[in-house]
Amino acid sequence: MTNLGILTMTPSESHLYFNEMAKKAQNYNIVLYLFSPLSIDPSTLMIKGYQFDSLENKWKEKNFPIPNYLYDRCFYGEDRKSNEAQSVVSWLKSQPNINFLGYGLPNKWRLYEELKKEPTISPYLPLTKKVANAEQVLAELNMHKEIILKPINGAHGFAVYSFKKIGKSINVRTTKKNRVIEKLFESNDSFDTWLEILLTKQIFIMQPRINNLNKMKEPFDLRILIQKDEEGKWKEIGRAIRCGKQNGILTNLSAGANIIPFHKWKEMNSKLNYSYIEQELNDILKHLPAKLEEKFHPLFELGIDIIIANDQSLWILDMNSKPGRKIIQLTEPNTLDTLYSAPLAYCSFLHSQINHAISN
Repeated sequence: MTNLGILTMTPSESHLYFNEMAKKAQNYNIVLYLFSPLSIDPSTLMIKGYQFDSLENKWKEKNFPIPNYLYDRCFYGEDRKSNEAQSVVSWLKSQPNINFLGYGLPNKWRLYEELKKEPTISPYLPLTKKVANAEQVLAELNMHKEIILKPINGAHGFAVYSFKKIGKSINVRTTKKNRVIEKLFESNDSFDTWLEILLTKQIFIMQPRINNLNKMKEPFDLRILIQKDEEGKWKEIGRAIRCGKQNGILTNLSAGANIIPFHKWKEMNSKLNYSYIEQELNDILKHLPAKLEEKFHPLFELGIDIIIANDQSLWILDMNSKPGRKIIQLTEPNTLDTLYSAPLAYCSFLHSQINHAISN
């Protein structure tokens, strides 16, 4: 039997994805565990967590050693526990006898710095700069009229800001609790004072705002989910358009975005040149995962967010090594079995590869 542990910050909460995975684990000769990185006893390296009982079809509390294979689904905040958990996961990744299904990606700035060197990827990357001070942001704003600020370690649209030049004033917008909050600064000085305080809280990158508003003034992007299959090869699981709120900034589902199946969106926008768009998408999907693994670490899955701008240019907006599954659940329900089985199938593949390497 192969032991696979799912890492999560909230193992005691019921989670559909983990539960459905667990029901299929026995088919792959896998014993499935569920635990928080913080539940590892540093003195004994034993874990207090949950093991799935396939006979009773439920999770049971149990003490167990660290599984040989780990699937990291931890999402971190800015709190102390998150920082501690991140340290534990970093330690786990350094252990030679522990194998992660995927080792994650670095921060947004490091991603950009490395990928901009790649001629197959760089044409799809929006111009990105690391924010040093308010003066630099003002210079960028004067050049582009509207820019976006994102934390280099941000996720789910947290602390994303839009700055727009309106005459001599600057309009600042961000999203809090699914609502767009706006503030108008009448002068550069007042904006500068406010921004310098913001920049002390975390490190940001900035990009020119790409026009991705539809006819209803809703921001939208294309989310593509890819995973490795039972042979270790990348496979597209599904794609859908995420449509944010009118006059909004974000397309994140956590910020209240709607999902439109890609084929329906194509019907709604029939005048676009889809032979060109599909070719560009194929090029991105062909090169991006391979380049990420070549430059960083092995991966299992990726959520790739792509803007299709009004001029039909394509831009890679974000890459997420811990993507959600909601676009598949809502648009491709017939593929859910494959979705739930994928980590198990890939774990089996990794196990066979490692055993083969040892025997040789």
